[in-house]
Amino acid sequence: MISTELATTVIICSFLVSLGAYVWFSKREGTYLNLLVPSLVVSGPACYALPWIYAQLFGVEASRYAFVYVYVTLAAETIAFVFGYALAKERIVCLPFRFAYRNFTRSSLTCLGIGLLIYVPILLEFREYLLDPRQIYAQTRTGYGTQFYISSILAYLAVILILFTKRSWMTKAAVITVATGLLLLHGSKGHVLNVILLLALFYVYGAGKRAGFFRTVIACSAIGLLVLLLFAGTMTLGDSSQEIIESISQYSDYTRNAMLVIDSHMPLQYGRLTMEANTLALVPRVLMPNKPKNFGSMRLDDEFYPDELDADAGAPAFGVGVQYADFGDFAILYVIFFSVLRGWLGRIFVNRLNFTHHPADFFMVVFLADVSLFPVGGLGWFLPGAFLMVIILRFTSAISGKTTYRERRPALPAGPDPPVFGPLNQSPNV
Repeated sequence: MISTELATTVIICSFLVSLGAYVWFSKREGTYLNLLVPSLVVSGPACYALPWIYAQLFGVEASRYAFVYVYVTLAAETIAFVFGYALAKERIVCLPFRFAYRNFTRSSLTCLGIGLLIYVPILLEFREYLLDPRQIYAQTRTGYGTQFYISSILAYLAVILILFTKRSWMTKAAVITVATGLLLLHGSKGHVLNVILLLALFYVYGAGKRAGFFRTVIACSAIGLLVLLLFAGTMTLGDSSQEIIESISQYSDYTRNAMLVIDSHMPLQYGRLTMEANTLALVPRVLMPNKPKNFGSMRLDDEFYPDELDADAGAPAFGVGVQYADFGDFAILYVIFFSVLRGWLGRIFVNRLNFTHHPADFFMVVFLADVSLFPVGGLGWFLPGAFLMVIILRFTSAISGKTTYRERRPALPAGPDPPVFGPLNQSPNV
C-alpha cells in the first residue's frame, strides 16, 4: 500500500508533467484553448483533483506499483499526443472524395429533426421522468442503444453543421439550444459538456480565434461551474459539506479502478477487451438479441462490480485498467502508440480544416480532441466510424450542388519555402 504523502507527490508530479506538455503545446499553437483542453477538462478533476481529495479523506489502498504505473501512463499519454502532433508535417493530406459547401442548413435541420423523432418514443415511454432525465438514462441502459446513441450523434451533427452556415446568430442559437435540450433529456452530464467543448473548439479551429491564458482559465472555470451544477442537478449529494465532498470524490474511480485491476493480477486477456469494445459495441442489440452485457471493458465490471452490472445501475469505468487487463505491463506502450497516432492525425485534420473550412474536417478535429461524439460509454475508439462520418458529410454537402471541389496536392516549387496550402481544383458536379 502506498502512503498518502507519496501518493500526493505522484499525483502532483504527473499533473505538472501533463501541464507542462499542455503549456508547450499551447505556445506552439498560439492559443491556450486547443485540442488538449477537452481531455484536461475531464482528466484534471477526474484523475487528479478528485483522487487527491479521496486520498486525503479515505487513504489509498492501491500498491505503490499500481499507483505509480497509472499516473506515469497518464502523463505519458499527454506527452505522446503532443509528440505525435509535432511529428506530423505541415503539408496537406488530400482526400479523394469531392465535396461542396451546400446543404449545411438543410442537413443540420434534418439531423435535428430525425434525432428528435428517434428519441420521442423513449420520452413518451418514460414521460414521468421528463423533469428528471437521469432516470431516463438509468432506465435505458439496455435495449435502447440504437435510439439513444443515434439521436445523440445526430444532435452533435446538427450543432456542427449549423456552425458552418451563414445563417444569423439567432438561427444558430436556436438550433444549438434545441440540440442541447435533446441531449440534456438523455440524462448524461457528459452529453451537455461535449456541446460546450465542441463550441470552444469551433471558436479556435472553426472561427480562427485565439485565446490567451487568462481567457482560457475563465472559460475552463465556467465549464467547471457548469459541470458542478450538472452534478448538483443529477446526483444525491447529501446534506453536509462532508457528504457532498464524499459523493463527488466517488467520481475519482477512473484511476482507483485501474489500480484495482493491476493489483488483482487477473489473467491477461491478450487484447480481447479492446477487440470486443471495437466490434460488439457497434452491433445493435436488435440485430443481436443475445449480445452479452459483459463484453469489452464491461468484463471488468462483471469481475469487480457484478451487482451493479446485473442491476443495470451504471457500472464504473476502469481507465487504463482496460489496457492493463489486455496487455499487462505493456499497456503503457499501447497507450503511447495510440496517443501518438491521435496527435498525428489531429495535426493533419487541423491543417485540413484550415485549408477546407469544412464541417467534415471539423468533425474529425473534435473527435481527435477526445470529445465523445460517439457516446458509447467509453467502449472502443471508433476511428473507422469517424472516417466514415467524414465521407458522409462531404458527400451530403455535394448533393444537388452545381459546383463541387476536388483536392489536389500542390506542386512544390524550387526553393526552401514551399506553400503550405494548395488550391482547390474546381470542377462541375457529375
